[in-house]
Amino acid sequence: MRGKRPVFFHDSALLCARGLTPATAAAALWRGECSAKQRRVAPHCLPYQSLPLPESDWWSRAETALRQLAAQLSDLPPETPLFVASSSFQMGGFEATGAPFDLPAASASFAPRLADWLGLTGPRYSFSNACISGFSAIDAAATLIADGLLDEALVIGVELANNTTLAGFAAMELLSSTASRPLDRDRDGLVLGEGIAAIRLSAQPTNWRLAAVRTGLDAHSLTGPDPSGRPLAEVLAQTLSAAEMTPAEIDLIKLQAAGAPITDLAEARAIEQVFGAPRPPLMSIKPALGHTLGASGVVELVTLLACLEHDQIPATAGFRTPDPEFSTVFPVHRSTLPVRRALLNLVGFGGGLAAMVIER
Repeated sequence: MRGKRPVFFHDSALLCARGLTPATAAAALWRGECSAKQRRVAPHCLPYQSLPLPESDWWSRAETALRQLAAQLSDLPPETPLFVASSSFQMGGFEATGAPFDLPAASASFAPRLADWLGLTGPRYSFSNACISGFSAIDAAATLIADGLLDEALVIGVELANNTTLAGFAAMELLSSTASRPLDRDRDGLVLGEGIAAIRLSAQPTNWRLAAVRTGLDAHSLTGPDPSGRPLAEVLAQTLSAAEMTPAEIDLIKLQAAGAPITDLAEARAIEQVFGAPRPPLMSIKPALGHTLGASGVVELVTLLACLEHDQIPATAGFRTPDPEFSTVFPVHRSTLPVRRALLNLVGFGGGLAAMVIER
């Protein structure tokens, strides 16, 4: 986001494993709810954070979810531009209907279908760069608003159940068989989940402003970040600089931390490098919602904003025992400390990095 006009967050909407509105999800996090269902992809039966919607035809379920999302939003002008972030798009629909389908063109057709369900006729854009897709979509929309090319935009993150994604992560042995344990000594992998969220960006002032968003690349490995955390620390520092803030001015850090052994280690070391000690409170949302992959940036932003509206910082589920390799970096217990400025961090499979600063 590089432009002269400030960009603000207007209304938002959310469906996730913890509830079908931002408020219900935030309340569930505050209560510490994090139980997961099971999803089988032979030979595995793995914990999975599913949307509380009836199982049915994939396309019917997707349409139901989008229409419930739209009902939470205030009236959208039909010409509102739509920015869609996802890792899997309609992969579950492909699995249900079978071949043939033309990739990647078929995936690009998902955004127009979402626009139709939302009653939008404006431009549609698709973003798919793994787990940082949501922040990339927000960055693109916010840049156009800041430059005066748009006055508002709707950003949607969507990740719906499919066997291809789950099987792929299971084959790479990246998933936990029990639970997500961010930053914990005994963490052993991710728990995936479904999520769909929307947030409207606008040049009109509201309670929360997008202060900065930056993306980067960690080329250490195709499957994991540099364990030293240096590339991630650079992106965090760049984001703070773009927001014209110092580390001491950040009141809360929403971590990527999902329970992946190396990624959590790299993130903890990056936090140590940039923030030193003492540092702001830390939290992770993923144990409660699941890792919603390409949708996670939007899903977790909307969830966090709903929590902060009530000055609530929920505890990080799954964290029990600090890891001795970074024993000074661990999530805090739930808190009601007011938050004026928060930093949100994402680390993507394949090397994508992204961070965002929001300001009340």
